[in-house]
Amino acid sequence: MMRPLILGLTLGGLAACSAEPRSASYFEAHQDEAAKVVADCATGAHRGQECVNAQTAVAAAKRDARMDAYRKGF
Repeated sequence: MMRPLILGLTLGGLAACSAEPRSASYFEAHQDEAAKVVADCATGAHRGQECVNAQTAVAAAKRDARMDAYRKGF
């Protein structure tokens, strides 16, 4: 009788633990994952700090690409 209760509480406690959100610097290094997370955020399948971090990384990559194109013009 006690084992199912302990097992249920243990599994419930583990399910409540969530992983730390990936940082913007992580997404800057993994642009393919950042793009997927941003797309998931747009549909509501993903939310939270990872959305903000992925959007920040995608915006930084676009900014860097524009700056590189600008520099090549000179």
